[in-house]
Amino acid sequence: MIQKRTYSSLYLMSFTTVIFMIVLFTLSCKKDKELKGEQIPFKVDSYYPNSGNEGTLVTILGTGFDTKAENISITFSGQQADVIAVHEDKIIVRAPKEGKSGMIQMKSGSNHSDVGSYKYQQLSLKEIFPTNGSAGSHIRIMGEGFSSISSPAAVLINGKEAIVVSVSDTVLVVEVPENAGTGPVQVKVNGFESTGPVFHYQTITAIRPLTGGKGTRVTITGSGFAAEIAGNTIDFNGKPAAVISAKENEIVVIAPEGVESGPVSLTINKQRTSGPDFTVVPLPTIEFVSPLSGPGGIEMVIKGLTFSPEKEENKVSINGVIVPLTSATNNELKLIIPGNTGSGEIRVSVNDQEVTGPKFFDQSLGIKSMTPDNGLSGTEVTLTGTGFSSNPSGNIVTFNNVAATILSATETKITVKAPANVLTGNLKVKVGNLEATAPKPFRRAGVLTLVGGPGSTNVDLSTNGSIVVDASGNVFAIENTKNRVLKISASGQVSVFAGSSGGQSGLQNGMGTEARFRFENFGSLTIDKNQNLYVADYGNQLIRKISPQGLVSTFMTGVGNVFAMTTDAAGNIYAMRGTQNAMRMTPQGGLSSLNVSSRNYTHRPAFDQEGNLYMSPDDFEVYISKYPYRADGTIPQPPVKHWAGNPAETGYADGIGRQVKFTWLRGMQVADQKLFILDSDNAFNISIRQANLQTGEVVTVMKSVRGYQDGNLDVARFISLQDLAIDKEGVLYILDNWNNAIRKVYIK
Repeated sequence: MIQKRTYSSLYLMSFTTVIFMIVLFTLSCKKDKELKGEQIPFKVDSYYPNSGNEGTLVTILGTGFDTKAENISITFSGQQADVIAVHEDKIIVRAPKEGKSGMIQMKSGSNHSDVGSYKYQQLSLKEIFPTNGSAGSHIRIMGEGFSSISSPAAVLINGKEAIVVSVSDTVLVVEVPENAGTGPVQVKVNGFESTGPVFHYQTITAIRPLTGGKGTRVTITGSGFAAEIAGNTIDFNGKPAAVISAKENEIVVIAPEGVESGPVSLTINKQRTSGPDFTVVPLPTIEFVSPLSGPGGIEMVIKGLTFSPEKEENKVSINGVIVPLTSATNNELKLIIPGNTGSGEIRVSVNDQEVTGPKFFDQSLGIKSMTPDNGLSGTEVTLTGTGFSSNPSGNIVTFNNVAATILSATETKITVKAPANVLTGNLKVKVGNLEATAPKPFRRAGVLTLVGGPGSTNVDLSTNGSIVVDASGNVFAIENTKNRVLKISASGQVSVFAGSSGGQSGLQNGMGTEARFRFENFGSLTIDKNQNLYVADYGNQLIRKISPQGLVSTFMTGVGNVFAMTTDAAGNIYAMRGTQNAMRMTPQGGLSSLNVSSRNYTHRPAFDQEGNLYMSPDDFEVYISKYPYRADGTIPQPPVKHWAGNPAETGYADGIGRQVKFTWLRGMQVADQKLFILDSDNAFNISIRQANLQTGEVVTVMKSVRGYQDGNLDVARFISLQDLAIDKEGVLYILDNWNNAIRKVYIK
C-alpha cells in the first residue's frame, strides 16, 4: 500500500488512479524543470518501515530519483529487491525473499546512496493514518506483530512516548502527546523496534496580528503545516479565509468578509487545530494631526483610536510616501517628517485597516500647537510652529476667518488675542503666499459669570437652590434664604419674579411679589415647554405653579417634602422625595407614586427624549442608574443599575460603565443626545462630565481646582456645582453656591 499525504477526497480514489495522477504530475514538473534547465539534486530523506517480513513493501522518500525503472537498483544486504513503483520523489520496493537483515542500498542512474538498515522480523510498522494531527488526536498504526503477552507495545512519535489507546496484532491506536513535534513513528514490542512514516505534528503557536478586521493580513506560525497552499484550510471563528502563502511552519492568510472575534483554526486532511483568538476591532480613527504642514525634520504626532502599540503593525503615509514611526501606542503615533513628500493626504493603516486623514502641506510654514485651544473674546493664544515671520505685521492670523490682533512674533512662536465675537472654527496663519492651519479648530469655550460672585450683594445663592432657563435666555433661581424666585435676564439684570421682596415666608398665591413661599433651604424648580415654572415649596409641602407672567397658584397638594424636580419630554413633572417614592404629576393634575427613590437628596435627575430616566440612587455609592421608559409612566425595576460609575469606588475617571468614577453627583441635564453631569465634592474633584447616551461613554468637559475665576476652560475656577440648566444654544448655566454665583459655560 502506498502512503501519501493528500486531501481527504483522494482516499476514495483507487490505487491505480493515485499512481496515475502522481506520475502525470511528476512528469509535468520534471518537464518544466528540464525546460528551465534546473537539475534536481539526488537525495534520500527517509524510508519506512525499517523492519518486517519478506515481501514487506518499503517506501523510500527523497528527491532527484531517476524515473526509469531500469535505471533503479535496490539491494537489501546485497540481495536484489523488486522495484514496484518509481517516482521522482518516491520509490516502492519489496523486501526480498529469504533476505538478511542489513543495509538497504540504492542506485539511481549514476547516483548511489545508503538508505538505512532493514531488519527481518515479525514486527513491522507499515503505515499510519492520519499522517498529521494535533496534541490529543488519535492515529491508527497499521502493521504486524504488535501484540505481546509479556509487555504492552510502546509507541513513540518523534521520540516522545504516546498513550496507547487500543492494540491488536495488526492495529495500534494511540493519542498524540503534547509537543510531540514532527518526526517518525516508532513501535517497540518484546525488545524489537520498527520505524514507520513521519507524523506531522500540527500546532498553531502564534498569530500576528491578534487584532484587525476584514482584509487584515494575518501570519500564522506553528508546525505541521502543508507546504502547498491548497493543503491548508484556515477559518476565523468558522469563516473560511484565503491562504496566500504557505510553508511548513508559516501560513499567511487574509481575514475574510464578515470576520468575527474568535479562534483561528487550521484543517489539514480533516485534522483541525485551533490557535489563539483573533479579535475584531473597529477601524482606526484619526482625531488629531500636528502639524498639518511644515518642513522635513520636525516631529508629527497623530492622535486617534485603535492604533497598535506594536510599531510594525502601523503604517503611515504622506502623499503616498511611507514614513517610519518613532513610537506607537494605542492612541498615538509619532514620526519625523522626511521632507520632499509633496503635499497630500495622511493615511494610517493598522493591520491592513486603512483610514484617510487630513491633507498635509509640504512647506516651510506649519503650526505645531495652539495653547489654549479654547476661549472667549480677548483670550491670549500662543502658537508654536515653523516658518513664522519675526515681524508681527508679516503674519496674518485668523479665527474662523476673522482677523486677530498679533501681540508678538518670532520665527517659531506667535501670541495673538482672540477677536471679538469669536466663534468655533479653524485658526490659520498666513505668511506671504503660504497658509497653515492649526491641528484642530479653536473652540469658543469658557466660563463667564452671569450674576453674583464672592462679595456680591444683589443675590444670595449660597444655600442649596435650583435654577432653570427659559426659551428667551432668562434664568430663574431659587433664593432659599429669602423664600423667593429671582429672574436674571440674559444681560445679568436681577429682579424678584415671585415671592416677597422683603424675604418673608408664608403660604399665599397671587401675582409676583404678592405670593409667599416657605422654602426652608430646600426649594427647587423645573420648567415645562410652555415656560411655566413649577416650584417645590418644601416647607408648605406643595408644588406651586408660576405662569410666564408671574401668576403663582397651587398645582399639587399632598406631595410631602420634595428635594428636587425634573420634567420629561411629555411635560410630566417628577418630584424627588429622598428615600420616599418619587411622585409623577401630569400637566392635567394627575398624581401617581413611582417605585424609585434616592438618598442623594438634592441632586436633579434627567430624562432623555425617549423617556429614559437617569438618576443617582445613593450619595455614598456614587453611580448613575438608567430607568427604561414605560408608556404608562411607571418606572420599572430593576433598572440598568450601574449605567455609569463604580459603586465600590469613588474618584475621578472617564470611561464606560464601571470604569467611570464619580465623587458626588449633583445636577444632570440632557441636550444633544448627551447627559451633562455635575460631579463635585466642593474640594478636590470639581468637574463637568458628559455621557454619550448611545454608547454610555463618559468624558470630561472641564475640570476645575477650587477657586473663583472666569476664562477659558483650562483656567476657569469653581468651588461648588449645585445645579445645572442648558439653554437652546447649548450654553450651560451652573449654580456655584459657595461663590454665590450663576456661571455660564460655553462649550461650542
